[in-house]
Parts: sequence; C-alpha cells; structure tokens
Amino acid sequence: MMSMASNRLMAATARNAAKQLRSTTSRFSSTVASTAPRSQFRNPNFVLGIGSGLVLAGLHSATGSANDFYDYRFKSPKDADDLASFYGGEELMELYCVFPIVGQIMMRSATFDDTGGIKTQGFPGTMEVNMVFSDEANEDTGETDWFNKRERFKNTLFGYTLWDMVINFGFQTKEDGSRECYHAGEYFHGNVPILSQVMLLIFKVHARWVVWSTEHHVNHYAFSSDSTDEDEKMEEESRANMPLFLLKNYAWSDLTAMLFGYKEGDLSRAEKQPSFLLLGGKEEKDELPFQKKAIQIRISEDIEADKQAMKALSSKYCPEDVKKILARRATIARRR
Repeated sequence: MMSMASNRLMAATARNAAKQLRSTTSRFSSTVASTAPRSQFRNPNFVLGIGSGLVLAGLHSATGSANDFYDYRFKSPKDADDLASFYGGEELMELYCVFPIVGQIMMRSATFDDTGGIKTQGFPGTMEVNMVFSDEANEDTGETDWFNKRERFKNTLFGYTLWDMVINFGFQTKEDGSRECYHAGEYFHGNVPILSQVMLLIFKVHARWVVWSTEHHVNHYAFSSDSTDEDEKMEEESRANMPLFLLKNYAWSDLTAMLFGYKEGDLSRAEKQPSFLLLGGKEEKDELPFQKKAIQIRISEDIEADKQAMKALSSKYCPEDVKKILARRATIARRR
C-alpha cells in the first residue's frame, strides 16, 4: 500500500513539473518573439535604413536605365556620300569629344583587342568601345541611301559592369529625296545607384550638345565645293573645338551687337531661325533604319562579320602586329 501511494505521488509530481516547464518555455518563446521585432522597429536608425534602402532601390529601378533615351534629328542638304564619310570617320568623334584634350586622353590610353574593340579610360575604371558600320546604296542612283554607325560603350570597374550604353549615328534618305541625319540613344543600362542616374543625365545633356554642334558644322561649314583658305580654316576650327569656335566668332560679335548694333559681315548676323531642337519636338518621327527588324539583323551580321575579319587577320598575321597597325591608325587620327 505504501509503495503504491509513493509511486502515485511521484508520478503526480513529475506531471506537475512537466506542465510548469512547458508553460515557462511557452511564455519565454512568446515574449522573445513579440519583443525582438518590436524593439528593432522602434529603433529609428533601423527604420530609416530600411526605408532609405527601399527608396534607393525603387529610384534606381525607375531611373537607372532607359531605352530610346534620346532621339535628335535634323535635315541636311549635303551629299549622301559626304555625310556617310563624316559619320564614319574621325570628324564626328572630334565633335563628340567636345574638347580636343578629351579626345587626346581617350586615344592615348586606347588599346585594341583581338576583335578590333577598343579599351580606354572609363568614368571611372575601364571603358570598352565597339562600333559597327552599316549602309545601303540606292540601286537607281548609286548613292548611299542610308548609313548607320552603331557604337557600344561598356564601363567596368574591377570586372564589374557599372553601365552599358548603345548609341546610333547616321542618316537616311526620305521619300521626298531629302536627307535626315539622326543621333539616337538605343539604351542605357546602369547597375550602380546614383552613379547610373548621374551618367544617364550627363549623356542626355551631352547628346543635345553633340547633335547641335554637328548640325551647325555640317550644314554651315563642311563639304564646301568652292571653299577658300578662310573657309577651310573655319571648317577645321568648328570641328576641332566647337566651344572655342563659338566663343571667338559668335559670342563676342553678339555682345558688341547688343551694345553697338550689328556690323556688316558679322557671322552672328546670318538669318536666324528657330533651332531644329525646338521644331522637331512635336513632329511625328519616321522609323529609323536601325529600328527596323531587317536592318537589325543586318547590323548583327555586320558585327559578326567584323569579328570574323579580325580573327582572320590575327590568324594570318601576328596578333600583336595587327594591334600595332590599329594603334598606328589611331595615332595618325589623333595627330590630325
């Protein structure tokens, strides 16, 4: 009897202890689960950090990349082959670099890879530049019907891509026979918040300057058949350093005209019309050559053909010799 009572008492005691342990564990778990998050979210620095991260991620997602991020066009009365030569040569790049020193820095630090691509100083890091030229001649006239230069800029830092951009330059002949030059941003993909937004804004502003200076140079100073020595000097100055050219020939004359009136022969007295940058904003724009599916395939084939041609040269000749030839061409262009 005594043994049975003792066993019952021990069993009851063990059950009570187990219940108390479960109750204590449950209360402790619920307390930790309820107080830990609350204590974190009551911390203003924690909330500010989470909120800033979400805002930055949303801002970068919305503004860090863009397709068709600019599209500028102007009409030109110049010869089609002259325009193709301009857009395919070094003349456009002089205007694109804005100041001569920028072109010198980029060309001096440029090296060539086995496919003809260029590696030069980036912003920051290293920038890879690849370009391909595509055109088509009119079967009836034999003149160039359209010309497109597709240029890709890829900026990397320690092997990581900061931003990747493709732009197109060229012209097309419209149905009425007129020629329309265009500068178009195909896409800009940024991977680093803030830097992507800054670079995208810079390239948009830069594109506006480049297309304006290109129109001013092409339609007013380039390709003159009966040019004098003075005309040739003006053409070279406007191409090599457009900001200085404007300062020398327009800014001062406009200032003196405002104070004392125009003098005969002032360049700034030329007939002034609203800028094409303002006139072209509301017009319905035709599809550009590189935006057409057939020509996109053509451009892809041209890119592959250029790579195969460089590989063939490298296999036939020493790759280092091929790179030296390309570097020499770049040096000659820089000296020009």
